[in-house]
Amino acid sequence: MKFSILFAYLFFCVLPAINAQFCNGNLGDPVINQTFGAGYSFRMPANATTYEKAGGCPGKGQYLIGSFVFGCGADRTWLQEIGDHTRDLNGNYMLVNAESTPGTVYTDTAKNLCENTNYVFAAWISNAMQAITCNNNPVLANLTLTATAPDGTVLATTNTGDIPTAFDRMWKQYGVALRTPPNVSSVIISITTDPKSGCGSGFVLDDITFRSCGPLVSVTLDGSTAPGDVCADYTNAFILQGVYSPGFTDPVVQWQNSFDTGKTWQDIPGETSLTYPIPRRTNGVINYRMVMAERGSINSLNCRIASNSIHTEIHPLAAHKPPQSILGCLDKDLYLPPADPSALSVLWKGPNNYTSVQPAAIVSKVQYADTGLYTLKESFYFGCVSLDTFYLRIFPSTTIYTQPTYPICEGMSENLSVSSSGGGTYKWYPSTGLSNDTSASPIARPTDSTEYKVVVTNSFGCKDSAFLKINVYRSPMVNAGPDKVILSGDTAILNGAVKGTAVNFLWSPSLFLNDTHVPVPNAFPPESNLYTLSATSTVGCGSAVDNVLVKVYSDIFIPSAFTPNGDGKNDRFQVLPLDNYKLVQFFIYNRWGQLLFKAADKYNAWDGSYKGMVQPNGTYIYRVELLSPQGKRIIKQGSVLLLH
Repeated sequence: MKFSILFAYLFFCVLPAINAQFCNGNLGDPVINQTFGAGYSFRMPANATTYEKAGGCPGKGQYLIGSFVFGCGADRTWLQEIGDHTRDLNGNYMLVNAESTPGTVYTDTAKNLCENTNYVFAAWISNAMQAITCNNNPVLANLTLTATAPDGTVLATTNTGDIPTAFDRMWKQYGVALRTPPNVSSVIISITTDPKSGCGSGFVLDDITFRSCGPLVSVTLDGSTAPGDVCADYTNAFILQGVYSPGFTDPVVQWQNSFDTGKTWQDIPGETSLTYPIPRRTNGVINYRMVMAERGSINSLNCRIASNSIHTEIHPLAAHKPPQSILGCLDKDLYLPPADPSALSVLWKGPNNYTSVQPAAIVSKVQYADTGLYTLKESFYFGCVSLDTFYLRIFPSTTIYTQPTYPICEGMSENLSVSSSGGGTYKWYPSTGLSNDTSASPIARPTDSTEYKVVVTNSFGCKDSAFLKINVYRSPMVNAGPDKVILSGDTAILNGAVKGTAVNFLWSPSLFLNDTHVPVPNAFPPESNLYTLSATSTVGCGSAVDNVLVKVYSDIFIPSAFTPNGDGKNDRFQVLPLDNYKLVQFFIYNRWGQLLFKAADKYNAWDGSYKGMVQPNGTYIYRVELLSPQGKRIIKQGSVLLLH
């Protein structure tokens, strides 16, 4: 007891002098916890500061609550201020410009305190300026933290000293410890500054707290401070044990739990001893801790100190399968049911000392002696274990035999043929193109190369399978392309196309072609000529031919008359669509000079109407402008006779 009294005396007497280490023991929940919030919804409490609120970078004597700002200060050299001291990018801070402006940065009152109780007042503070600020000579920020009784008595005070500049923010917690006098239940906290006159005095403030302080308090779960992650069928004791060091005269403890990972805490009724057996449960997440105070203050939330928090989580059992029967086929490899992919380890056991630790276990070439009970043990995270049983029965197997297949041309068919050692039923996959998907010898007429799988099942349920592939060769297909129209001396491009499996093709005749072995050759006949594109399958799937006519004119042909009477003959007036020539413009006017038709597409033609109305018989004027393959402009104009 003498030791306890001496410890308490030393602990409480040195508290007012502590700066860097504000509390030698544990802290309670904050009585004041000013974080400045997040986003734009935060509002500074009334009369909390003597500085004025700024809408952007704070000017002289102003402050800003924000989470992202840069380029502040008179010379715009203040540091980028991104996120609060916890590195929350959305968290706010208080940025202050106290240049030549003494005042109260922040003040608040901690109420409903307990007398003769130890507390800590602290705040996180950072530099806002660089060494280059104010032409390399900034006035350094300097703050004072003070706690006073309502009657003005100073209970504790500390000074930050000059806060140095740096190339980045350097957050540091400053604070002071104090003890409330008798009959004092409120403490006024304040952060003030009295800067020297001159450029500078910029700083950042965050997380201002006032909380109780007491002896060291800690709790363990089954002897460890680690989280309690267990499976729902756990067998360990799950007992919380609390310990504390001397410091209170008449200490009392209270166990608490939290269902929201420590955001809020509730007292557990009646749990006031140092040991707390956690009630058994099968699921859920609950955090536990122990709070402590003098006996007369234990019911006051602002006078307690709190231990470390222990996280507990009960994880569900792995899914359990009902007992199952397994079919084994004599002399065949048996693939046991696959294990859960999330299992950390697997152990199979069975007759004849069979064991396997493979997730995909195999019993090789099973025999009748392998009949019996097999067990699967799967181990998961947090000690969860699953045990499943399977009974293996062995039956005569079957073996499938196949006849080789051969390639066919499209449109042809082939007979597939299989047999088996023990007979049974057959099933083919896919069934597309088969005459019967349950026959041992179906006729296959696939439209494309197909691999078929056939499965035979004997009367005991044993199976065997095989694959047969039929390659389908494509028959030759040729398209010589559309007919071409050119002027004498010009070149036409023949737009041929060839398809099929293993096809040889050739253009004929070879006269006036640049290459007879390419699908798209150049043709330059001096007079109209018919070209043939021929293709032959080298794997016996036939041949194909197609023709294209290259018409050769000595000059651009423009009809002198047309008859749009719907008989399908000469119904439209059109300029000869020469290959490789571009139609720049095509105009048609009536005799009064009115434009009736225009086109820039050489395949477009006039049907003898204007805005849907049939035009009368008569003479009409046309003007045509063409661009040759060599870039030469050709203009043709004249008249055409319209006859219905």
